[in-house]
Amino acid sequence: MRQWPNKEYLEFISISRQLVGMKNKDNMPRIDMLGVGRRLEALRHALDLSRKDFATSFGLDPSSYTKTVDGEKQLRSEAAYAIAERWGVTMDYLFRGRLAELPEHLRESILKNLNTAD
Repeated sequence: MRQWPNKEYLEFISISRQLVGMKNKDNMPRIDMLGVGRRLEALRHALDLSRKDFATSFGLDPSSYTKTVDGEKQLRSEAAYAIAERWGVTMDYLFRGRLAELPEHLRESILKNLNTAD
């Protein structure tokens, strides 16, 4: 009886990945942690919340939030999901900066805050 996956299958997958140009782990795009922090702060300002109130609204410790905003710590997907659900933003906004799917009132306020930051 053949074991799955067999050697031939693994070789096929390896060659297929090379042929279609799939990136390996080292070549994958990195998350712009400072950009995530700027977008979190723009959202927080749009909501007119303190750092502590904003962080606790989605279950994050305020000191962890500060580290996330400062780019010292990545925003975990669970926290991003909680933010998206709680505040009506998308994970695309949080991680990629895409504003298209945001409610208009938030989008305008966030844009204003992003443009005046730093």
